[in-house]
Amino acid sequence: MGEILESERPRRLVMTFTMAYDPEAAAEPPSRVTWEIEPLGDVCRLKVTHADFGGLSKTWANARDGWPPLLSGLKTLLETGAPLGPVGADGEPAVAADLEGEWHRELGVDANMEVWALLGRTDRTAEDDEVMVRAAYASTYHWSRAARRTVANEARGEWLLSHVHAVLGRADLARHHAERSLTAVSAPGDGSVADFDLAYAHEAKARAAACAGRLDEAARERAAAAAVSIADEEDRKIFVADLEAEPWYGLVATPAS
Repeated sequence: MGEILESERPRRLVMTFTMAYDPEAAAEPPSRVTWEIEPLGDVCRLKVTHADFGGLSKTWANARDGWPPLLSGLKTLLETGAPLGPVGADGEPAVAADLEGEWHRELGVDANMEVWALLGRTDRTAEDDEVMVRAAYASTYHWSRAARRTVANEARGEWLLSHVHAVLGRADLARHHAERSLTAVSAPGDGSVADFDLAYAHEAKARAAACAGRLDEAARERAAAAAVSIADEEDRKIFVADLEAEPWYGLVATPAS
């Protein structure tokens, strides 16, 4: 159900959209759907843009799952003259969108970006440092509840916490989270953990040890990190650059290759 906002026949149609069949979605402000047809030789391309949801709403969740089969059915009907057939004919239940999980995922990404923005600053104040720590914990918390989360997200969150504490000279907390990162990387998982996750876990343990003044242990862990075989060359370059970045609290090590 909707109201026509723009009509440029036969190329463009813009309308409001209200999902009247769902009481919860129907109570939300109208969103906007834009239909655009672009000629491509003997055929044409249909582009449908659904926007202005006002966040992760019930309308957004229903539309995300609803548009693909509808548009696939329209394509099949136009190309073959026969409908695609009822969706879900195989008896498989529809998977509901995890709105809360998607919300946590968005907040986790935002908090993570704030941490990296603060890490990149050389003029941080003591207050900035505390904001950075809180953002790192917030990111890890939200990722632990995010939709489509993986073991790799857990390992990388713990690494980030360790790194932030190490940068701030908080050795005990840096070590605690480095060990948790290595545990996540080493445990049987879902296949999401990459080769560089192991390298970064050892790097975190090395930096935490250096922060605590245990330079012999730091050198061993740093060597273990450098020895991890990272298949992708770009990933390897990024890791080497991070491995060689300060602070290392007096640890002198051979540059990684």
